Amino acid sequence: MSNNNRGETMINRYTIAITCLVVEMSALSGLAFAHGTGKHGKTAATDTQMQKMHAMMPMFSVTSARLEAALENGDVAVVETEAGKIKAAIPDLKKSKPHKNVKQRKKFVKLAATLEETVTATVDLAKKGDIAAAKTAFKKAEEICAACHAKFRD
Repeated sequence: MSNNNRGETMINRYTIAITCLVVEMSALSGLAFAHGTGKHGKTAATDTQMQKMHAMMPMFSVTSARLEAALENGDVAVVETEAGKIKAAIPDLKKSKPHKNVKQRKKFVKLAATLEETVTATVDLAKKGDIAAAKTAFKKAEEICAACHAKFRD
């Protein structure tokens, strides 16, 4: 490999690393700012399960950014690790009450289950070497998150 190619590779790696850091920082600060600390419907912010849910959300953003970067790099091991973090939090997510539309909690739980299935599919596809399909599956996972937030979060 020529010195010029090594230099370009190093610049690309730095660019990716800096981009990931910026995404993580903005995700953390944006979620904290947008979420607030007030009461949500009939559930006080001090509710134990709600506290768990509030702690989970920044992790989902950071982990999703890392998983997406790993897919871009074709790093299956990191895809699997980051997906594992998301999947480990889903049981608590399923136990949580949504902020709004509480009477539609079954749909909330179904979205969480679909998220889990889609993240699992992302890992399975990445392990098979089909990174393009894994990216598509993960995009669907992100869409599930957005739909859930639109329907169940204030």
